[in-house]
Amino acid sequence: MAIDISGVPPSQPQGTGGSAKSITGSSGNAPQTPSPATPVNKADTITLTPQASQLKSVESVIHAQSVIDGERVQSLKLAIDAGEYEINPLRVAEKFIQFENNLRSS
Repeated sequence: MAIDISGVPPSQPQGTGGSAKSITGSSGNAPQTPSPATPVNKADTITLTPQASQLKSVESVIHAQSVIDGERVQSLKLAIDAGEYEINPLRVAEKFIQFENNLRSS
């Protein structure tokens, strides 16, 4: 199926202008782009917004913290194995409500 693009002859791809030439390297196979006429010696710089800087510092604090409290996990395992772990249904319900409220406010 052919697409008719007005203003561009079928033998010339759009954007090349018909004058682009490829320069081959020493192997003769790989085309290379010609180097610019004047070299640019300007270094690139990046400036972070205050919000980005704050996010970066928060991220570093989070990565520095331990995700799992090994002592707490071990004590819970021992309590469960011994049959001594008790679930407080009121506390669980309160935490569910708090979680739902936090989701709504976000």
